[in-house]
Amino acid sequence: MIMAPPAQPTRMTPKIAPVLILILLALALGEGCTSPVIPPGGGRPSGGTQAPPATQAQSGTQGAIYPGPVVTVPANYDIEIQVNRNPNEIHPDITVTFRGGKGQIFLKKILATVVRSDGQVITKEIDQPESGQISVGDYVTFVGTTGIDRVIVVVTILGKDYKIYDQNLDFNLHP
Repeated sequence: MIMAPPAQPTRMTPKIAPVLILILLALALGEGCTSPVIPPGGGRPSGGTQAPPATQAQSGTQGAIYPGPVVTVPANYDIEIQVNRNPNEIHPDITVTFRGGKGQIFLKKILATVVRSDGQVITKEIDQPESGQISVGDYVTFVGTTGIDRVIVVVTILGKDYKIYDQNLDFNLHP
């Protein structure tokens, strides 16, 4: 009886190696796209994105800067505010009103800032009156423009600041 030599394991050519090299190369090149952005002048990295540059309003005046991220206040400290814009060209007022919430008893102040399309920055505060508590309906009013004005609202609850509102309000979008 003639016996065949023992079968030798077949060797596969490494076809996967070029694919792995391409994947690793793509990951290495993409690494630069996800590294933190260091703001001008140093400071903490801001993550993987930068805020867009300031915009120009159609009238040719400087527009408001793009709104930034806001934070969610913990549910047991929830605060509600209302921002209204008067559509009257003679009085393009912007009003920020406190509407209450579970965290009202812990609320120390509400800081509202309007960045007008003409470049003016105005900040006003709704703070605790002599009664020691901000009341539902307390408000501040700003003279806005007939362009795009940015409104930022920061509340202070138990000594910690939370930016809860940051929006551009376009006068032309209001009836």
